[in-house]
Amino acid sequence: MMYLYRNFKLVEIIAAYLSLEYVLKHRGAGTFTLTLNDGDVARSFFQNDILMIGDDAFIVENIHVFSDDGANTYEISGLHINSLLSRRVIKAVTFKTNASYESQVETLLNDTFINPEDMDRKVDGFVFNAQGIETSPAVEYTLENMEVAETVNTALSRAELGYTIDYIPEEELYSFRLIQGEDKTDDVIFSDRNNNISNKDVYQQQQDTKNVGYLNNDGVLTSKGAAAGIERREFIVEGADITVIDERLADSKPLISAEFEVIDNELYQYGRDYKLGDVVTFEDYESNLIAQRPLLEVSFYCTDTITRTTTFGDSIPTIFDKLKKKGR
Repeated sequence: MMYLYRNFKLVEIIAAYLSLEYVLKHRGAGTFTLTLNDGDVARSFFQNDILMIGDDAFIVENIHVFSDDGANTYEISGLHINSLLSRRVIKAVTFKTNASYESQVETLLNDTFINPEDMDRKVDGFVFNAQGIETSPAVEYTLENMEVAETVNTALSRAELGYTIDYIPEEELYSFRLIQGEDKTDDVIFSDRNNNISNKDVYQQQQDTKNVGYLNNDGVLTSKGAAAGIERREFIVEGADITVIDERLADSKPLISAEFEVIDNELYQYGRDYKLGDVVTFEDYESNLIAQRPLLEVSFYCTDTITRTTTFGDSIPTIFDKLKKKGR
């Protein structure tokens, strides 16, 4: 069952559909596409309505109607309610080492959504639900000229934290909270040999890895990092602030990513035994890989059956990500 809300009021219950595809992310906003052939149900949808799928809320952004031999098909699509964060921007935010990520994100959202100076930016019902997560930045850094969504995603990725916005119609709230995954590395192992994955796509990348940095401060070199011999990969920057080295090292680690379809069995069930953000073990003997990483994304495709694809590990940067970062 899915539930359609408008202005926090229930307007429709959806029990039947041709197909449903949706994506949940540990950080950021997933998408959904719902395909219907029932015109009466489809006409209940308006842009900006909220579709509840389980505990997750999605904003209706697009409505597409097309016909074939006189029969209409209705395609409703949109974004997870986390996408609200992309509706505001920041000039600059500095994340400091003497405060938790949670408290600093709370300040950021208070300034842009909850109690901003420009009250046209305020979102009624937007609240921050503190979880008591004490993780703090290892180094101080500043992010500039970004959407709030990109700011939060970038910051929390460094702490391997996630977040979600809970839609609570009974209280008319959009409740933001951080998510800290659990360590399930000994309990949840995805592997061909366990017969719980199929159609895998595994990627290991180290070509951009740097593990020792030099700061050139008017000819005086200061180094950070620990590696020797052929394994040592150096970089050098000019400046006086040693935290630049820490930030570059944090962004230059080897990356591991895997995408695979999950075969549910009695041993592991999504939602019962593991969830987004949990750190699990992935084994791929074809690429000699055994790694422990968080689950970042889960995709569902539902017709008569449900197919679930999971993304594990690091986000592999594309050439567009690299160009965007250089241009900042």
